[in-house]
Amino acid sequence: MLGEVRMRIAVELGYPSDIGAQCAAVRREVIEQLRTWAGMDVSELTVSVERLHSVHSRHRDRERVR
Repeated sequence: MLGEVRMRIAVELGYPSDIGAQCAAVRREVIEQLRTWAGMDVSELTVSVERLHSVHSRHRDRERVR
């Protein structure tokens, strides 16, 4: 490995969903990509949820939710 990195990532997720599983998937993908592309090991990666989007509110501009 070339180095080590500590990162913090903020994501926006849809709900209802398994937020923990989505954050874990983001963490795994980022760690793997950094290893592959940059040869770096991730010592710490914090994934925080900045915003949740409701399935119902996503289409509010296009259609009426009853």
